Amino acid sequence: MERPPLLTALARRVRRFGPRYVAAEAGLRAARRVGERMEDAMLQIEGERGVFGPAHRAWRDNSAGENRERWNRWDWSKLGEEWTASEEWKQALVDEVLLPTIPPGGTVVEIGPGGGRWSVILQPRSERLVLVDVAQRPLDLVAERLAGAENVEYVLTAGSALAGVPDASVDAVWSFDVFVHIAPGDQAGYLSEIARVLKPGAIAAIHHADGRNRGLAPSRAGWRAPMTAALFGTLARERGLGVERVIRSFGDGQHALGGFGDAITVLRRPA
Repeated sequence: MERPPLLTALARRVRRFGPRYVAAEAGLRAARRVGERMEDAMLQIEGERGVFGPAHRAWRDNSAGENRERWNRWDWSKLGEEWTASEEWKQALVDEVLLPTIPPGGTVVEIGPGGGRWSVILQPRSERLVLVDVAQRPLDLVAERLAGAENVEYVLTAGSALAGVPDASVDAVWSFDVFVHIAPGDQAGYLSEIARVLKPGAIAAIHHADGRNRGLAPSRAGWRAPMTAALFGTLARERGLGVERVIRSFGDGQHALGGFGDAITVLRRPA
């Protein structure tokens, strides 16, 4: 009877390094799993209390550099629609969240346009659309999709700066499926920039994580950055932005924000 591949690989490792090495390696993997669970517990407690504490400050994954490399190398053949749950889900999100929240006309900033699945909706509604990304490849893709549109500007950012966008010049900010992959410190940096560029009374709608390991899949499986609605609200208010509402479902509750239990926080700069 043929031995299973896992046992064959284990036997090969024992022959090469010895049983003590293999036992130590297994113990290290187990310790890492325990460490991740403890870290997630600390993140969840800080998030529930709305505190930007040591666990969030120590988070080193989801950096701007990692995002740049990941999204420059991503297979964009589906233009980001691989993250669309269904056409009904997307249409409900557009009809009940995007269109009522982002006013027509004026200057709109979209952070992380990806393949342009929201940009193509925002562009004809905006007097000026500024697309900001840490990776050049998504900006090039959207430029191809919006070829000929004279009201679109493309900004490559080094991190969380909205470079070249003047103070108090923006009517609305939109970002979806982006902040869920941005480190907490960089999310705070973006919120500082959003507070800077919004006009008095202007609005922002930002999709972000709302806790660890909620929904259908574990957070680490989706390369997701830690955040909660409570903590996001704290970071926003510290920067002078008001939390207008938090959206977790739409379409009369039929549609939710993915398999990870996310939220959209709608912010407004006080008039």
